[in-house]
Amino acid sequence: MNTSIIILTTYFFFILEMLLIGQSFFYTRRERKTARPTYTPKVTIVAPHYGWDDDTAEHAKSLLQQDYEGEYQVCFVTHDKADTGHDVSYPHLQELAKDVPHAEVILAPNIVDNNLPRSQKVQNLMTVIENLPEDVEVIAFVDADVKIRNDWLRLLVTPLQDNKIGATVGGRFYFPQTWNFPSLVEATWVNFQMSLQGDHWLTMVWGGSNAFRREFLEKGQILQRWEQATIEDLNTTRAVRDTKRKIHFVPDCVAVTRTSNRTWGQIFEFTNRQMIMTKHMGLWAQWFGSLILFLPKAVLVIGTIPFILPFFGPKTGLLPVVFIPFFEVISYKLCCRNLPQWLRDMPKVQDTLRISKYAAPVSIFLAGINAFYATFQRKIVWGGVRYEILSATTCKVLGRVKEKN
Repeated sequence: MNTSIIILTTYFFFILEMLLIGQSFFYTRRERKTARPTYTPKVTIVAPHYGWDDDTAEHAKSLLQQDYEGEYQVCFVTHDKADTGHDVSYPHLQELAKDVPHAEVILAPNIVDNNLPRSQKVQNLMTVIENLPEDVEVIAFVDADVKIRNDWLRLLVTPLQDNKIGATVGGRFYFPQTWNFPSLVEATWVNFQMSLQGDHWLTMVWGGSNAFRREFLEKGQILQRWEQATIEDLNTTRAVRDTKRKIHFVPDCVAVTRTSNRTWGQIFEFTNRQMIMTKHMGLWAQWFGSLILFLPKAVLVIGTIPFILPFFGPKTGLLPVVFIPFFEVISYKLCCRNLPQWLRDMPKVQDTLRISKYAAPVSIFLAGINAFYATFQRKIVWGGVRYEILSATTCKVLGRVKEKN
């Protein structure tokens, strides 16, 4: 293919990328100015757990201290294990919840030991939902590895008073605690995704921070979609769309994941898994968008620089190429301006954003490779278990994998 065509195509898709970021920017500004009446239905927070550390303990405690005027309960859920009886998080969660009236701990069956046809996370969620009290009106979901503020629940629940909204979703922000390069690349890879959330059809439900009304379990056929599924949030996204409702992004409801000293192997496993699930769960637009937006830039910037320069000559060959990574740095910087002020005011966040923006071109390259790789791969490893994604609603549990030292 003529190199100039590749460059022009790349710049065209960069313009599309900037339009998406601009759309998200204006949506965020409008949403922050929107005032809504108080809405405080009874809520159950479902918090699945796997593993335990000091950060996990801090995150779990924050769920018990939500600034929410209505009644809410927290259901911590983890799974049993044949060798030890339960996941390591189970006794810690019991200790945390034992003197808290609005908290309980549930032990879900192990999918491998019980030959169940779904992922462990999906099983954990279904175990809680199948035993919900009848008076619960809203169900909220939060991952164990995210830090939330005390207004998290209120922000997620309030927009659900609008019947046109099927689900609300918060943002996900990776905050590296150390500046090793793989951690910065992973952070920009994840954080860029907030620019794809807004008031449009590309908005997706993220399982780490979302909520919907209980009635949507039936209207969206949620449990039926999850029955044999690998992941819950992408199926929830499809359910909202199928019922002609909106996914409402709440820009100030951001869950923070603190990371440190990530390795390239961990980054590739995580990002490939995310893209494989996106493609084979049927969210073709998001996958194809990553493929056409990011892969041409990845090929151009990383793969063809040695071959481009001889064709263009010393005066013109370099400029079209070097501007592309520079623009990606600007693009990421603009994306981060949508972050809520409370997050930007956190200690070291500003410094981290200034440093991590220079990893954006590599993150774009990685996203393109992830999208290409997902074309040929259906198998993932998640939580110590290997799965094969057969369709949006069906997976095959292939068994446990050995823990890496």
